[in-house]
Amino acid sequence: MESRDIDYYEEHVKDIRLEDITSDAINAKILHKLRYDDWNDAVNLINLSRERTFAGDLTKFIIREGDDCGWLGYFIGKSQKLENMCFETFPQERERVDALMVGFCHNQSIQSIDIDSDIGEVGFRELGNFLGNNRSVKDMNFFSFDMGSECAQNVASMFGQCQYTSLKHIQICENNLHDEEFAQIAAALAVQPQIEELALYDNIIGRSGVIALGSTLKSWRAPSLKKLFISISDIDDECIQVMAAGMINCSSLSELNMLNFNLGGNLITEVGLKSFSDMFQTGSCCMEKLCLSKMNIGIDGASALAAGFSGCRSLKSLDLSHNILGDAGLDAIVAGLANSSNLEELLLSSNGGFSSTGLRSLATFFRTAENGINDEGLQALSEGVTNQCNVTILDLSYNTITDEGVQALASGLINNSNLEILQLSGHRSITAAGLRSLSDFFQSESCALKTIWLVD
Repeated sequence: MESRDIDYYEEHVKDIRLEDITSDAINAKILHKLRYDDWNDAVNLINLSRERTFAGDLTKFIIREGDDCGWLGYFIGKSQKLENMCFETFPQERERVDALMVGFCHNQSIQSIDIDSDIGEVGFRELGNFLGNNRSVKDMNFFSFDMGSECAQNVASMFGQCQYTSLKHIQICENNLHDEEFAQIAAALAVQPQIEELALYDNIIGRSGVIALGSTLKSWRAPSLKKLFISISDIDDECIQVMAAGMINCSSLSELNMLNFNLGGNLITEVGLKSFSDMFQTGSCCMEKLCLSKMNIGIDGASALAAGFSGCRSLKSLDLSHNILGDAGLDAIVAGLANSSNLEELLLSSNGGFSSTGLRSLATFFRTAENGINDEGLQALSEGVTNQCNVTILDLSYNTITDEGVQALASGLINNSNLEILQLSGHRSITAAGLRSLSDFFQSESCALKTIWLVD
């Protein structure tokens, strides 16, 4: 293939026949859409793909022998309306890559890039070069493919090339990414302090990966991180401490969602959770949404967290589902939230102690709930709801609640004017007698309840 520069394409574009530079009619139609920015019948998306799921798919360009990658790159580069670019494959031949990138690198309309498979060392390197000269791409997403060690190394190299100033959101989800593999990527992100949202769901991120990420967060100068979502596995207190130190440096962080898969045993104690508490008490903390699910939080951990909640006035949503709070833990949490006047969501499903009653309930429900909050704990929560008049969503699902517990809760809701959703699913022991205790709340003029869930 002869070497062409952008001037070559500009000179010949008027005379080019799309049928002559593509391998099939669908590819030609896709180039037509790019050439004239004609996106009326499809989303503004082009996918460099291996195959089409249906014959007329005008989003998937299949690169074959008859396709001229130079012209493909030129039309992508010239488009002013193409917003989403997806890569299921990438040409690996040097000549085709060079030809593609001559025009591709001029694009300034693409806002989102999806990577749906391993596009190889060449592909990631060229994407890095593109991002380094681009000011429009905000999102980069890696979805649902086994990344593997070599691919993870190539992704890390791409992120480590230079700072991509326009890139704000990164998602690495369902990639079967293991601990050491993610650690490479996390370390490479040290040159991307402009990231505002980092989503790392459904991978196997353990001790090394979490420590690497925490170290990266701490190293950032003037960080912009606002949202962090991460699935973790088999981590200990040191990991939590390093993460907390990194998050303290990220003073704009307003949403943290941490889910622990706990594959080999939970080593998180109140020592690690206290470091989160210290983070909440810093004067710069602006946390609004906090989810710590399956983190083995019992009475000691709850007490450690609660001490921090007392200084976190910005908190709007708290999700401590699937822990082991029990009554004493619930009492500690409610006490810590006494001054959280902005709290709107309190999600506490699947919590409690393993009493014989709780175990019988567990067998009955046959659900993922591990145990339950009993009636004594609900009395404390009832008092808390009375004080927290801004709570609009309260989830107490799967907590072995009885009629007596509902009665305790009802006593704190009678004058509540903000609660809109009440989740009491998974409680077969609640009878009509228990529900009748809520009647005064339902009939009060201040009642704003719209939905109550009582699913078995």
